[in-house]
Amino acid sequence: MHQLYFSTLLLLSLGFIMPLSHAEIEFVRDVKPILEHNCVSCHREGNVKGKVRLDTKQAAFAGDDVIVPGKPDDSSLYWTTTLPSDDELVMPPFKHEDKDYPLRDQEKEILKKWILAGANWPDEEVLVPLKRLPKTVTFVDNIQSILEQNCVACHYEGKVKGELRLDSFEHAFASDYVIVPGEPLESDLWVLCTLPQDDEMFMPPEGNDPLSSTDLFMLRRWIEEGADWPESAQLSPKKKSFTVLGTMPKDLYKSLGFKEGKVEDEFSSYRQEIVTSELSFEMMPIKGGTYSMGSSASDENRGKNELLSRKVNVSDFWMGKYELTWDEYELWMINLDKDNREYNKLDPTEADALSDAVTKPTAPYTDMTFGMGKSGHPAICMTQLSAKMYCMWLSARTGKFYRLPTEAEWEFACKAGTDTAYSFGNDSEELSNHSWHLGNSRFKYQKVGQKSPNPFGLYDMHGNVWEWVLDQFVPPADTAPKGILQNPLVAPNTLYPRVVKGGSWDDGAVSHRSAGRMGSEEAWKQQDPQIPKSVWYHTDAIFVGFRVVRPREIPSLEDIEKYWPSEEDILAIPSR
Repeated sequence: MHQLYFSTLLLLSLGFIMPLSHAEIEFVRDVKPILEHNCVSCHREGNVKGKVRLDTKQAAFAGDDVIVPGKPDDSSLYWTTTLPSDDELVMPPFKHEDKDYPLRDQEKEILKKWILAGANWPDEEVLVPLKRLPKTVTFVDNIQSILEQNCVACHYEGKVKGELRLDSFEHAFASDYVIVPGEPLESDLWVLCTLPQDDEMFMPPEGNDPLSSTDLFMLRRWIEEGADWPESAQLSPKKKSFTVLGTMPKDLYKSLGFKEGKVEDEFSSYRQEIVTSELSFEMMPIKGGTYSMGSSASDENRGKNELLSRKVNVSDFWMGKYELTWDEYELWMINLDKDNREYNKLDPTEADALSDAVTKPTAPYTDMTFGMGKSGHPAICMTQLSAKMYCMWLSARTGKFYRLPTEAEWEFACKAGTDTAYSFGNDSEELSNHSWHLGNSRFKYQKVGQKSPNPFGLYDMHGNVWEWVLDQFVPPADTAPKGILQNPLVAPNTLYPRVVKGGSWDDGAVSHRSAGRMGSEEAWKQQDPQIPKSVWYHTDAIFVGFRVVRPREIPSLEDIEKYWPSEEDILAIPSR
């Protein structure tokens, strides 16, 4: 903990200040974690069970009886949690004794006090669904790693900052204020981690990654349940581990039975069902061929990043009719796929095991839609790695080989047989009929599929959000390559920049040209509080999404890491 901690304890012992006390219920600290870990997954935009939403203040207070300020017994958010476990109205639903459990008494009391005090909910707070904690929180299984990775490095026998040690039971409980069993609001171990990050007492101190919402909630529950710490448990400082998570690309390729060569499916449009949900998406056949990629040097309207026109041949592939939406992306991103299976009591399948083995992102620190809308809207703010991992998960889930498009494939699909600046011609005045752009978007992305499609039947290829492709961004050369390039791909060798295509709601007409392109930047995750920065999220890239393709020919096992993450990528993913 912080060096100021010792001086705080000294002043406490001398009676100059009172112990830290935070008995007043606060929404962000006390109420939000309860709702996110127990309620929001079934009551949010895109999954509105019982016609109740709890992800935003406006939605939560839209009904007359969900939250009635000052009257907890009239608020269904509270009274449904007090029902017997066999009552069909009890919340959270009680279905599997090992996995489902009622709210704990302390959590019910927090909701009751919060509603009784007026149910204050800051307007800017948008909630995201987080996975439920285990029914029983234990020190060895759940708490020891949190302390070893976040606290012990500054508070153990070899480094005792603030005269505080957290490497053994004896030392951690030497003070009356560090851990108070049953009282997290009186335990500085927890309270200091919930302070604003600019507070000088905030823990872990500046330069460290703050505890995740789930770690904080876990720590609080452990203290509430008595803070049991086996006296034999000796802690040592550990770095946040960077280890292999889940299945490797080559292992998944072999497990799915993929073989190099052309797939036997009929080359026509199809709808891909995701059997563990009510979701599906449409794939359009794109017959390959030769075209002019880039734009002519004589085109006075060309963007500065556009490649000089060159002849390229691409093979057949299917492409998503629409940009990937949050509804689809969150099946993987927050593991709703697995939650759906458990909720609906589906029998386990081989596809379940394969898809569960694909690494999932850490929980985001903020609402990644930034209030622009979720259901039916394009998923945004993911890194290219995250988009590639989703494709790997989708392949495991469906048994078909999905990936991101190459830049050449994407531009071929966008041009759709045209040789004009846009798939609809050269007149940028017509852009609003085909694209969401800076002039008509109302400064946010829009639901997919509302504008006219291109000649291949693909929507939003111009505008709405930029879309990830597989290639490294290379500035245009002064001369174009000769001959016909066959399925070109500039395999990435540095993290930045990577290519996005198509323009967005926040761009003007030049960016929306079929040949338009942009390189990713480290500044896209400037707001990210993690250290090191998250491999999953570009918190400032609220204009970037993606769509999937399925090649008609499956690549060889040796080439799979050109299209899915490499083993080096996965080895670098933090196991948090």
